[in-house]
Amino acid sequence: MTFTRRTTLQWFATATALSIAHRGVAAAVAPQATAAPPPFKVVEWPASITPLSATKGYGRDPDLTAPKVPWPLTLTRPQRATVDMLGDMILPADGASPGAGTLGVGAFIDEWISAPYPQQQEDRAKVIAGLAWMDAQSRVLHGGAFTAATAAQRATLLDALTVETPGAAMVQPVAFMDRLRNLFVLGFYSLPEGKADMGYIGDQPTEGPYPGPTAEAQAHFAALLASLKLSMPPASSRV
Repeated sequence: MTFTRRTTLQWFATATALSIAHRGVAAAVAPQATAAPPPFKVVEWPASITPLSATKGYGRDPDLTAPKVPWPLTLTRPQRATVDMLGDMILPADGASPGAGTLGVGAFIDEWISAPYPQQQEDRAKVIAGLAWMDAQSRVLHGGAFTAATAAQRATLLDALTVETPGAAMVQPVAFMDRLRNLFVLGFYSLPEGKADMGYIGDQPTEGPYPGPTAEAQAHFAALLASLKLSMPPASSRV
């Protein structure tokens, strides 16, 4: 099953109440509306993963002028290859930018799941177990790791991980892919290419005296105040 990258991001925006637009027209994968039994016998989800080694986080006063990752990373080279391959499948190249995997979104995933914080550690358990499951499932089906499968074989397996109401044996694999897909979007839009793709320009300098907010901004602010049953403060009291 193929979808445009815009379809993938529209699904993500709906699911997370975000507004994401301006995507290209390359193939991608988004959740199917109805579930169907996977066309294969499902292997068991890994019973456990290697726990994270004791490590420290950023601390209370990180140096934001010299950002660095203070904890050891988790993913092995084969795992990074799998993550990058999935990144290119889920957010593939289009006219605006290369695919997420080609841009190195695997590095973002690796840093994220290696952080010693509760949310990141919950994601680590899903991602590490999910990657192990994908390789085990691929070996049963095709005799090799996921990255060694053909494009059609990889697509069939990925399709089975993009259903809204999976069967009991697929609940954990589908939850893994749902979370990984969200992390891909988060990682992609932290990259310069992702920011450029959605038209984000950030703060822009203004030469000369500050002209104040535009009429459109003031109208938006007034409408917001009205919706909250508040009124615009008098000009004499504004600083």
